[in-house]
Amino acid sequence: MTTSPRVRRAAIADVPVLTQIRNDAHETKVAHGDYAWGKEGDGFSEGWVLRSLSRRGVYIVEQDDVPVGTFSLDWDDEPYWGEQEPIAGYMHGLSVRKGFTGRGLGSYMIEWCAEQIRSMGRSFVRLGCDVRNTKLCNYYESLGFVRVGVKPMPEHDDYIESLYEKSVG
Repeated sequence: MTTSPRVRRAAIADVPVLTQIRNDAHETKVAHGDYAWGKEGDGFSEGWVLRSLSRRGVYIVEQDDVPVGTFSLDWDDEPYWGEQEPIAGYMHGLSVRKGFTGRGLGSYMIEWCAEQIRSMGRSFVRLGCDVRNTKLCNYYESLGFVRVGVKPMPEHDDYIESLYEKSVG
């Protein structure tokens, strides 16, 4: 019997599995022509993941005690969204482990974040993705996200971020 997924704050001991999950998701993105996280053969090192843990709230999703996903939740995101009033939470790095896609884990992680954002008295969950990754854009839109803008990211070679938000109300 499969249990419901659960979310917990990631710890240093999770770095190897977080790295694997991020690299599984990177591989999927590249297969869809999405190079937001790098080209084929790039990927995430354990050092990169460890630095991420020290800078932001990184979470791990487990199902039946197996790590199956990860994401981070921030309370501001000036590089992508510019200076904003404190009305949103910002999801980054939503990743599902190879072999666990298609099980509703992405929507589970988004809803978990929406609960946290709502509990902080904020109104929106925000995230972004490569505007050219139509499969991912369609996925977010199917979950009720609305594209509210696009932003060229000059430091990422012709990459254009599609900015999405969804009310948590």
